[in-house]
Amino acid sequence: MLSLPSVASSDRVPLKPSRVIPLLAICAVGAVAFTCAGGFIVYTNTQHLISTRNWLDHSHSVLTSLQTEAQRLDRVSYEIQLYEATGDKADKLAAQTAAVSLHAGALNLESLQNDNPSQMRHLQELDSEVRDLNQAIDGIERPGVVPERLIQDCRRTINAEQEEERGLLRQRSDESQDSRDRSLLSGAGYLGFSLFVVIALFAFLLRDAVRRRSFERQISDANDQLEATIEELERRGAEAILLKEARDELQLCVTAKEAQECAVRHFRELVPGSCGATLIINNSRSMLEMAATWNDPAALADAFEMDACCGLRAGRLRWRRPGQSELHCSHFVGSPPDNYVCIPLAAQGDTLGFVFLSFPTREIAGLAGRRMQMVQEMVELASMAIAGLNLRAKLESQSIRDGLTSLFNRHFMEIALEREVQRAARRHTSLAVLMLDVDHFKVFNDTFGHEAGDMVLRRIAECFQQTIRSEDIVCRYGGEEFVILLPEITEELALAKANTIRHNVSGLRMKLKEEALRSVSVSIGLAMYPAPARDATDLLRMADHALYDAKRGGRDRVVVARASFDSSGDKELTTQNRTLDPNELNPVSI
Repeated sequence: MLSLPSVASSDRVPLKPSRVIPLLAICAVGAVAFTCAGGFIVYTNTQHLISTRNWLDHSHSVLTSLQTEAQRLDRVSYEIQLYEATGDKADKLAAQTAAVSLHAGALNLESLQNDNPSQMRHLQELDSEVRDLNQAIDGIERPGVVPERLIQDCRRTINAEQEEERGLLRQRSDESQDSRDRSLLSGAGYLGFSLFVVIALFAFLLRDAVRRRSFERQISDANDQLEATIEELERRGAEAILLKEARDELQLCVTAKEAQECAVRHFRELVPGSCGATLIINNSRSMLEMAATWNDPAALADAFEMDACCGLRAGRLRWRRPGQSELHCSHFVGSPPDNYVCIPLAAQGDTLGFVFLSFPTREIAGLAGRRMQMVQEMVELASMAIAGLNLRAKLESQSIRDGLTSLFNRHFMEIALEREVQRAARRHTSLAVLMLDVDHFKVFNDTFGHEAGDMVLRRIAECFQQTIRSEDIVCRYGGEEFVILLPEITEELALAKANTIRHNVSGLRMKLKEEALRSVSVSIGLAMYPAPARDATDLLRMADHALYDAKRGGRDRVVVARASFDSSGDKELTTQNRTLDPNELNPVSI
């Protein structure tokens, strides 16, 4: 059985199919977790950056407010000093307004720094000092009294708050820078790790794609090989069907000639466009004769000697091709073909002949080369069939033929007699039976020997066959006795035929080893059906009784059986000597 090529172990994907799905699930969960973690880190860093930025803005707002408070305090100091210098009530009023604004700014700073206890203490001190300053300004009745100490206390408190807020600003700036650095580092790390993961995944995908492409190519190659294997199996299946049909048809053949013609038809189907023939060795095994042909192999001779074929001499298939085997067989008439093959027909240890195939074109020769194994199998089938039919014919001949004279034997005579009697009864025709015996054959054997006796029997058998019709049947009944069945003949014609046979036998001249032998004669008993004989047994018995009367009456004569009835109604056999002069035979047409 054909098997497909397996993928090499080095080219296989190391992951088993059962682990692929869990691995993909783990990768998917890891990717989701990694994405969530990255998003959480980015979100945290962003929130921290926003918070730091807000605190920076808060510190700047506080410093701006403190600076504004310092400016207001300076305004208060300036207006008071101006009031001292001019004594103008408007300057005092401006100083009071500035002091009120200073107190409002202090309240605003309290709302901004309510989360800072240290700053709240300073703001409470500032608020108390600003109130005292406002009271002091309100209590000034005349120029020259300047609340310088209160102004200095407020300025110290504002300066202290500014110093502390600047410290917070520097701290928060450092934290913001650290947060930005951490955000950049985390972003860079996340980006780097993401790039690494992407590159790794891309590498895995690329490797998987390369392996998949290699695997697909292997699958494609395997599919191509599978298709080629299927085509080859289909071709072999068709060839097997053709061989089976040929074998079945050969089994239906009943003669070697039919088997040869059947083989020729299948050779023509097997190698279309070729021409060829089957050639069989003749009975004398001295010549090869053409038995059956296809597509008219004109260059092939009809008959030739056995050593004319190189393939038959070699005892195996022999293909003559240009440039490979330049030696031609000599069984051609005129120019031999360029491309041909000779395959011996041999079976059961016997060479029967050979099959000849010629190919007009290279394409047909190529087709024949691809199917040569099938051609050889067909030759083997044909050889076995022809050999079997030859053996069957030989056995049949031995079962129904006499080995010495080649005439039908007594067993076949009994079968043929029964058949001819039934046929005559169906067709309402007559049947004649001649029973013949060679006169004084024992004396002839004793005088000239058994070899001479055998030769005489063979010559007499040949004389019988030359004298009778094609539908007549000649049998050797036993020893020197013979029986001839003459269907569809009248008594007169049968009598004439019997006398012709007797006359021809008497005219035989024979020699054995240059020694002349004496002539022989035959005695003949003739009986007819359906009268006087009623059946096959009666017919043969009456012919035998007539032969006995012929021998008792002097031999070398023909006696016709007659039937008469006695007073009790039983049939009695009588005979009539009907020996004709040979000259009387000429007018009779048989």
